[in-house]
Amino acid sequence: MRSVTSKLFFLLFAAAFLSSCKKNVVFGDVAINTFRPIVEFSEVSGFKSVAMDYTSNQVTVDITDIRYMIRSEVSKESAVKIVISTNVVNDYNTANGTNYTPVGVPLFSLENDQFTLSPSERSQPVRIRIKPSDVAIGENAIGISIFEVTNGEISQIAGKLVIALSVKNQYDGVYSLDGAFYHPTSSPGYDPFTIEVEMHTTGPNSVKMYVPDFGGYYHPGLFGGVLNAFGSQEPEYTVNSVTNAVTVQNAFPGAVTFYTMAPGFNSRYDPATKTIYAKFGYNYSPGPTFNPATNREWTDVLTYIGPR
Repeated sequence: MRSVTSKLFFLLFAAAFLSSCKKNVVFGDVAINTFRPIVEFSEVSGFKSVAMDYTSNQVTVDITDIRYMIRSEVSKESAVKIVISTNVVNDYNTANGTNYTPVGVPLFSLENDQFTLSPSERSQPVRIRIKPSDVAIGENAIGISIFEVTNGEISQIAGKLVIALSVKNQYDGVYSLDGAFYHPTSSPGYDPFTIEVEMHTTGPNSVKMYVPDFGGYYHPGLFGGVLNAFGSQEPEYTVNSVTNAVTVQNAFPGAVTFYTMAPGFNSRYDPATKTIYAKFGYNYSPGPTFNPATNREWTDVLTYIGPR
């Protein structure tokens, strides 16, 4: 009798265990707590960053997943429609103090805006088609929202999503700038300084300097012992992909032209150490000849720290 009881107990325990395992295949280790099928984006925070390699060709990029909330039990299919919404980005900026520029049609499109979710296919990827070169400059973001769900509900928490876009080439990243600035009225002439900067992709082989301490695209310089940001000067560094020579131009519209022709200095990129060396300036008169009485000149050693 004891043996029969023991066997019966073992069978009941095994059945319960197998039933539990079967549930975990669908829900993982999360217990069902709602019989309402709720549809959401996979980023429940409502925000995601997506990085893309620089190209002027159109690419397809995975940006999120549309899915049933993991705690929802699902018994039938639902048709889901999503839409592009610049208001989602604007509302996010207002709530979080950010300054993303909403990207709308025609700069990108959804690969698909309608999906079918089911008990066997609870999640599907959402993809966009975009030319990264169109959104390479500035802080750009796209907004999407769930517009309609049949046989289910739109999540009140994760039914909208902001995707911040960043475009990067191989020179993009965070750098330590060891610089020296020459100004004829500054003493002792070349004033050295060190500051952390970011290099933002502007083209396939070009980056523009962004200074987090000043919150914009500038070139810093130590003038009279004080670190300053020069507001009408936005240095853009271009690397020759064959020779690794570096030229620097001023990307600020209508401002002074830079010269990367300092005598005796090899402006270059070292791919082994990911270091940018550049010497450039303005007010070279006449031509690219250094004149202590008029010239302004920077000497940069930009050492790569890591991705931004």
